[in-house]
Amino acid sequence: MHTMRTTQRLIQISDTHLGRDPGPIRAGYPDSDTQLERILDALPREPAADVLLLSGDLAEDPEPVTYARLTKLLRARHEPMLALAGNHDDSNTLRAALEPGTCQVHGEIILGPWKLIGLDSSTPGEAAGRLDAAECERLERSLAADPDRPTVVALHHPPVTIGSAWMDRMRLLEPETLFAVLDRHPQVRACLFGHIHQDFRTRRGSIELLGCPSTCVQFTPGSEAFAVDAAMEAGYRILDLHPDGRFDTQVVRVPGTRIAMEPSA
Repeated sequence: MHTMRTTQRLIQISDTHLGRDPGPIRAGYPDSDTQLERILDALPREPAADVLLLSGDLAEDPEPVTYARLTKLLRARHEPMLALAGNHDDSNTLRAALEPGTCQVHGEIILGPWKLIGLDSSTPGEAAGRLDAAECERLERSLAADPDRPTVVALHHPPVTIGSAWMDRMRLLEPETLFAVLDRHPQVRACLFGHIHQDFRTRRGSIELLGCPSTCVQFTPGSEAFAVDAAMEAGYRILDLHPDGRFDTQVVRVPGTRIAMEPSA
């Protein structure tokens, strides 16, 4: 087992949904840029993040101008960053905008004794996700190369149902292709995802499956149809990765980031 005296801190933000221009992407939503700025300003400085994970749907309108604005908002960050494409993103445009100056896209980062692997589950033109053969093979190679290094795997789409019927139709399709790889590699400790705009936590065997709030708006847990949770503030997830392969995690909510309700008539 790799050893290191210090705990590594991974912070996950997700589903920023920046539009072509600053401002709300639809009626009743907050300004996506302002929401992201508030989250970034609220991230802890002590201890600071050792890596920042951006787990997809970074753009609502996946155009170069949108990702250029995202790059500008991230410019003050000093830690390594890993970005993933979501169903609203365009992988090629995202990569062209963010690499090499801002952050990796769908790569991997070594965090002391730990490894973080980011996967591309986006499928052009589809809301649901899928891992193609090339991504599964890349994951297999990376895990096989470091069997003793505790690992976090991240993708945009949830590989399990979350109990919201409308969202569960847009999860990762054929998740058994992912689990077939993960089941062969017991060093995987956690699988992180976005897409669901809410805190979520469950376990499959020895792997924690963790969903993340959005920086923009939150979806109502357990809803049969699309529903926005106006009472819940935006947030982010922290994982503190310990040298012995354990980790602690929490979701932090940021005051002032809930949707302002229209006054009743």
